[in-house]
Parts: sequence; C-alpha cells; structure tokens
Amino acid sequence: MNKFLRAGTIFLLVSAVCYPVTGQQKDDFKFKTRQEIKYNPVTDSKDLMAVSKNKVAHIGKVVQSYVDHKDDISDQHVINEIYDKIEKAFPIQPKGKPDNRILKELRAEAARQVKQNKKFAMEEPEYRKMLEANAAGIYKTYKPGDKVTLIYQRGKKRYRVHDTFYRYNGRSVFIGVRTVSYYDLIEEDKVKVNPDYAEAKRREYVERELKEYLSLRRDALLSKETELVKAQLKYNIDSGFVRFAEMWCYPIQVINNRLIASIEADPRFAGKVTGLNLDSIHRIQIKRTESFDKKELEERIRAYKDDAAKRVGTIDSEQGLKNLIFWRFTKDEVKHVLENNGWSLVQGNGYDKAVGFDQQVLETRLYYEKNRLVKVVTTYDIDNFDTFTQLRENMLKSYGMDDRTKNKEYVRPGEPLSWKGIITDGYLNVKQNKETGALEGKVTMTWQMVPLKDREKRAKLLNKEN
Repeated sequence: MNKFLRAGTIFLLVSAVCYPVTGQQKDDFKFKTRQEIKYNPVTDSKDLMAVSKNKVAHIGKVVQSYVDHKDDISDQHVINEIYDKIEKAFPIQPKGKPDNRILKELRAEAARQVKQNKKFAMEEPEYRKMLEANAAGIYKTYKPGDKVTLIYQRGKKRYRVHDTFYRYNGRSVFIGVRTVSYYDLIEEDKVKVNPDYAEAKRREYVERELKEYLSLRRDALLSKETELVKAQLKYNIDSGFVRFAEMWCYPIQVINNRLIASIEADPRFAGKVTGLNLDSIHRIQIKRTESFDKKELEERIRAYKDDAAKRVGTIDSEQGLKNLIFWRFTKDEVKHVLENNGWSLVQGNGYDKAVGFDQQVLETRLYYEKNRLVKVVTTYDIDNFDTFTQLRENMLKSYGMDDRTKNKEYVRPGEPLSWKGIITDGYLNVKQNKETGALEGKVTMTWQMVPLKDREKRAKLLNKEN
C-alpha cells in the first residue's frame, strides 16, 4: 500500500485536521494568510508550523464540504473544481522539491559543518592524545642527578635552594646536602619531584580540558543542528510545502490523499475507480473501470434506434444525440459510443463536450445526473435571421408543430420553439431584437430527458391530445 496510507493511518491523520463543513458552507470559510496568524519567520517555529497546519486544515475543509454536499467527488469536473478552489488560497503545486531530510541526516550535516571549524576539527580520541602530549610538557618531573631549583615555605617565609636533586622518599626531598620536607614545597615543585603526583595532575588536566572541549563541541553541534532544522522548516514553508503524515509534501499530494480516502470510503464508487496515485504531484486523472458489457450495449442501442424510428416526426426521435447515444447512458457508455463513431469527448466545467463534424454547430454539451445522461445542449453558429429561419424550418420538419402552435397560439418567426414528448422535451432558444429584427446572443437547442416517473402520465396526456 502507498506510503501515505501505511498502516491505515492516513485517513485518521486527515480527519484530525479536517472539520466537517456543510454543503451550504462551501464558500464560507477563508484561508488565513501568514500575516493573519502573525507569522514571524525568524524567531518562532510554531508560527511557521501554523502555516502548514492551516493549509492542511483548509484542504480538509474544502474536500469535506463537497463530501457533505453529496457531490460526486469521483467526477473529474468536481475534482478539478476542488483543485481550483484550493488554489485560490495558495499554490498547490509549488516549484522545487521539499526538504525531507530526517533529524539523523541533519545531525550528520551539522557534524560535518562543525568539523570544518578548526577549533572543533578533532574527534575525542585525537583531541585526548593532543592533551596528553600537552600534559606531559606541562607536568615534568626531575630525575636524580639533575641540577634543580626548589622553593619551600616555612611559616610566612619562602626559601630557594639550588643544587643537585638526589631523591624523594615520600616524605622528604634530598637536594645537595639538604633535606627538605616534601610538604613544605610549593605546589608546582611537588609535581616535579613526585612522579605519581605528576601523573595524577596530567590525568586531571586531560579530563578537565577534554570535558570543556567536548562540551563546547556539543554546544556547537546543537546550535548548528538547530540552525539547520529551522532553515529546513523555513525553506519548506517559504517554498509552499506542507507537513503531512510525518513528511513534507506538495499541497496537491494532501488534496489527492483526502480525495482518494473519501472516494474509497464511499460505497457508490466501490470497484469503479482505478489508477489513483496518492504520491502524484499532479492533478489526479480519474480512471473508471468499464461498468458495461459492450455487446449488451450494442443490443441496447439497436433497441433504442428501433424505438426512435417509430417516433420519426416527434421530439422523442432525438433521444440523446444523433441516434448515437441515448438517455440514461453512463459517461463510460457515452464516451465509448462517441469514440466508435468518430466523435471525441472533452471535459468541461460541469459538463462534457461532444465534438463531431457539423460545421454549423459551435459545441454540444452533455449533462449528467448521477452519472447518467439527462440533457444535451447544442449551440449553433448562426449570426443572421435567415440562417436561423432555415434551422427553425428544419426543426419543425423533424419534430412537427411546436406546443403553442398545437394549441393554436400564434408564434412569431423569431420566438423560441418548444416540443413536449413522452421521452424528450425540446426547446429551441433565440433572442431577436423586435425593432431591428437582428439576432441577439447564441442560438441553442436543448433536449431534456423526461423523468422516468413522469413518462406514463405524459404518454396518457399526449395520447389524449392526439
């Protein structure tokens, strides 16, 4: 399983920062900027982390608002809308790469940089050897036969004696013809005549100096490590990355994670959505498994065509689009049929666009309800009334009189036309300037599926009229 979903923790992590927002509140909440949370980039790491937490929380709120609003979050248009809404608050695909070095790596880098300072270049064993060499030079001892000078003190007076050093017996020092009490010698001379004492002083020196060196070195390491940790934090925040699931990542990865967690938790999409990538730093492209049998679909199309052929001369003969796709087809079925007939399907904002070869058509939009086709809107490339008149005549020839004409109402040439069928309703819309006669705006033809629950009632009514 993907690292973002390891041990099933990811959904819990997201939930920890995502607060439910009702569908009616989708546009109510506002992302707080750095200034609004009193961001201090130099002194306060908590403020820096607050920027990241605020972004993650905002992502959770936006996605949750669509979930609560019962939007089809497996629909590519809805997903793109979520991306766009969040991107209004902050970039979701910042440039560069996040710095995800762990503390161990930062500590190693701190050690490397500290070692470049000559003052702290030596490791403990090497520095100890240097101290031992220094100690040997500082705490020297006399050998029998050396000409030496010793200083001793009796009472408040000090005496100096210069002669040959013979020996030290643990209590007295024999120098020349004199015997001097060891305890009367000044401290530094006690070291010079007593090898054991000299050795103890050497050890004391080494341990003291080594302890101070290591303490200063640790302080330098800690300071450098803290500096690198803060620099990493500042870089990631300033670059636009967020902290999520113990990693620095692109905001879009958090969005993708939240979307996929919600999609996978929704029984409506169980087994129907594949190809999801949590790690992607790009927008998810939803891939759906084919939810239809191709042979069964072909049989269904033939049955629809036979039914439509019986309805020639009525609006019901236009069920969907050009007798290729029909009402209640799923998006997968629509795409499959169009592509097999030389059309293409382009995703728009809240609809799909079917692109064919009719030069008079600007675009054809397909609208769905619960993933099934329920409306088709065709926009024509018509800029003069004569061309519109021809289109109008073609529509009347195909579908017969419009509803008002049937009711013996007078319809002006430039007025919209409407047809009421058992399966399909149609509406040819045009605006004409009453003074100049010129067309205003675009000419559109809308085919709307009659809800299944209304068809029997509609059939009785139309049959009665006929």
